[in-house]
Amino acid sequence: MPSLQEAWEDAIAPWFNKVLPGAWQRKLPALVVVPTRGQLNDLKARLIAKGFSHLGLRFVTASSLRALLARDDTTPAGELEHLRLLLAIAASELEDCRNESEALAAKAVARAPAVLLRALDRLEIAGWKFQELGLPSFAPVVQRFNELLKKCGFVLRGKTDRRRLQQAARGRREFSHVLIIGFDGAHWTEWFLLRTAVELAENATIILEEPRENFSDVDLCWIGSWEEVCGEAQRAPRATAAVGDSLFSEIEMRGGAQMAKRFDFLIGTNFSEQAEAIARQCVRYLADEKCTRLGVIFPGSGALSRLVASSLARLEIAHNDGLGHIVPGIFESAEWQAWVELQRAPRLTSFLRFLNALPDPTVVSLKISRQVFENILHESYKEVLLDDLELLREFCAARGDDKSQSAAEALRALAFLPPRATFAQFLQQTHAALAHLGWKQQALELASVAHDWSQRLDAKFPRALFLRWLAETAVAADAARSAEGDHPYARVQLLTVAGAQNQEWSHLIFAGWNEGAWPPPVGAEFARAEEIHAFNRSVQQLNKRAARQGSQGEGHTSVRENHSLYLGPGEQRAIALRQFDVLLESASEGVTLAASLVQEDAPERFWNPSECFTELYLKTRGEPLTQTTLKNLQCATALLPKPPLVATDIQQTLIAFNARRDSSKPAGEYDFALRRNESYRPVPTLSVTDLRGMVSSPAIVWMKRYLGVEAPEDAANPWTATTGKWVHYWLANIIEPRNGKIFSAFPTLTRIDERIRFAADERCADLRRLCDLTGKVVPDWWKSGWLNARYLARHLGAKIGAAQGWNWLATELAVGRDGAVKIGDGVELELHGQIDLVLAQNDALSFAGQKIWIVDYKTGATRELKTSDLHDSLVKGTTLQLGLYTLAICELGAAEVSASIISLVAKNVAPQLSVIDLAPHTDVFANLAEMQRTGAFGMKGEIRPAFGYSAPYPLATLAIDNDILEDKWALTHPALVLEKEEWETW
Repeated sequence: MPSLQEAWEDAIAPWFNKVLPGAWQRKLPALVVVPTRGQLNDLKARLIAKGFSHLGLRFVTASSLRALLARDDTTPAGELEHLRLLLAIAASELEDCRNESEALAAKAVARAPAVLLRALDRLEIAGWKFQELGLPSFAPVVQRFNELLKKCGFVLRGKTDRRRLQQAARGRREFSHVLIIGFDGAHWTEWFLLRTAVELAENATIILEEPRENFSDVDLCWIGSWEEVCGEAQRAPRATAAVGDSLFSEIEMRGGAQMAKRFDFLIGTNFSEQAEAIARQCVRYLADEKCTRLGVIFPGSGALSRLVASSLARLEIAHNDGLGHIVPGIFESAEWQAWVELQRAPRLTSFLRFLNALPDPTVVSLKISRQVFENILHESYKEVLLDDLELLREFCAARGDDKSQSAAEALRALAFLPPRATFAQFLQQTHAALAHLGWKQQALELASVAHDWSQRLDAKFPRALFLRWLAETAVAADAARSAEGDHPYARVQLLTVAGAQNQEWSHLIFAGWNEGAWPPPVGAEFARAEEIHAFNRSVQQLNKRAARQGSQGEGHTSVRENHSLYLGPGEQRAIALRQFDVLLESASEGVTLAASLVQEDAPERFWNPSECFTELYLKTRGEPLTQTTLKNLQCATALLPKPPLVATDIQQTLIAFNARRDSSKPAGEYDFALRRNESYRPVPTLSVTDLRGMVSSPAIVWMKRYLGVEAPEDAANPWTATTGKWVHYWLANIIEPRNGKIFSAFPTLTRIDERIRFAADERCADLRRLCDLTGKVVPDWWKSGWLNARYLARHLGAKIGAAQGWNWLATELAVGRDGAVKIGDGVELELHGQIDLVLAQNDALSFAGQKIWIVDYKTGATRELKTSDLHDSLVKGTTLQLGLYTLAICELGAAEVSASIISLVAKNVAPQLSVIDLAPHTDVFANLAEMQRTGAFGMKGEIRPAFGYSAPYPLATLAIDNDILEDKWALTHPALVLEKEEWETW
């Protein structure tokens, strides 16, 4: 047929006129086979428009036809996920073979079996043997795969289709009439399936598209092969114009030209802008009286199609969302995905993700809450520094407190899959794990998947392969659409390129036509292009059925019996370009192509339009598509008239937006601060770490203390924090028990080193005992980190031991546990902290009249304290902690208080800072107390600085220009402003 309209008038409508009367009374059903649901809806819409009822007809796509025919199969084709598992198992068994090339090939297939399976399936359909490809490295894998197929009773889809065709040729008829329409050279994989439908029909009609200049050899062979099977095609007569008195139309005689379709080009910055522009273009097209059918064509489903459908729904435009959006089921829930990840990698992070994803955490433990469980595991991990749930479980079990025991008990009750097992064993363990969690529905769904073949697969294979099969098999998601998008016969259709073929359109919009969208990128092939071309030539033969010269001549080709063509990358690309050209021709009034400027997953990267977009622009506009042109198109797209939207109240949002950017006013209720005139004034107890954060990242501390939210702890490199914790703990053990006193006698240097080494060696011995219990070995990298911490502790201990004139000391002295901490005249802070080391010259029951030296250990490269620029170092937070401790001890009656930092690089092991130095800067601490009292913190610093590290915000927060933030900070906290610019201290 030369066109769809002629096909409808000359073949399709007469077929319906013939078959529909009495169709519901016939014993055998009548079948209409089309490639996609979009074409199916188009046929039904035409029947409804003509007043036809399709009662008694069955409309099917190729996939539903295969399911219909498979009901009576004794050996059905294996599901793709089952076949991928068998292929991966076959490959995993050969990963350790002696032949290096075969071992590498097996490893590649085990990690990604889909590529080889797709090739095997298409080779089977085409009748091409894998051995003929000349890939001996993969031959053992394919051979073992075939053995597993036979053992499990599976066959490839191509073999099933070919066998079904042979049975149909000698079997009884299943259909009274069959109409096949819309299939072409892109559907060689359905060749045997469609032929089976023809063999099972008493009467069959195949409608083929007439060859045109952009037809490839693959399309021509498709037509010739059907003629070889069914006889010479009957060509529909071309519609001829009525002969009149004039050879020209009235418009042409008046000097005008025939109106051609209009081409428009839209450019948006991203998918959101592009979707909005497409919705506006739809409104423009629908306002045109010539718009009878509008198609919005996408390369595939994704974010853009969802955004366009949402925009149309918001405008209350009825449409058919042929792509839909995914609605998650039980196997797409967060808890199921987290459970699979936990089984794949039983580590702390995956377990905590699973624990937090559970709607009811009591299925894991009834004795401790989720938060307590998480805290215990975090603390245990910081002690062990081995991310292994088995080790963490034993560590918790070794601790004496009830909460740790409950955590160990809960971890022990969880069922984990073994590292290697048979398929039946994996299924049994999975059902046990699901039963423990009370997931009955998931267990029932899985029980129906592999009940008939699981016992036949007796080979043992890795857990990772089973979990990949489980993730592929356990799918309960379904496609859904909004109420406005659930109109199959609407004027506006959202379809893919394949779904829009063989239909009539007045207007078309090609959405998302960027580089790589169309023609779509083809996957990897095991056969080279020249091998595919040679094979396709070898299976073609001259048509011997034409006893006389037909309409196509005697030289057209068809495939040999029991073969089909293999579509390689070259053929797929040619078909994709031809489908695009056919769609362009099918639009009678207008065509729009839309693209984005940047990629969604890489906003910093420019995204070029596709070659189809570029070539069509050059052809219609007569000029190349340059970067300047793209910018101009983007500006023009933004000027498209906006349709009226439902009014929404955004006034309060605008008030907050402007208030946060008003640099003339201090921080208010929209700037991480409590309202100044409200009576609600909670005073949270702060840690010393919080105080340092109040001058560097006040918004994060405010959200933590007032909203109870904080970002997850960064566990990417815990060694730094754990090293510091170990060193502080070992150094805290250098003294004798205090027995209720503040101070202990200063030990000798030798005794200090002995106690540090004993505490450090005990840490290593504890881990060795845990590893022995679980059958593991202490990693070398752990030993290296432990030795580094041990050296740091001994080095700092040696520096302390060399101090002269200090006879008494106290370690880990608590501050703020008995009430507010006084640090000056009328200045109090609700906080808690811990001083690493306090040295005194005399033993006493209090600090009254004492000369005190406060020491803070630093395991990093922190230098000693400097009295110069002391204000700025306090405001930056570097000296704030020691300054606070110094003033607090002074308020307790000490006669003289000094402070120091001791680290690897600190050379001055002596008092470095005194109360006298801090006296001029007490306003800094007064301002911090005011922040705690009023709850007005404000915001400071960039959210995501280009250089340097910044703590992540736990809630989505819009960035504010740093100059504005500095102005508001100065108005809110004048004492916490730097006296020198950053560059002045370099």
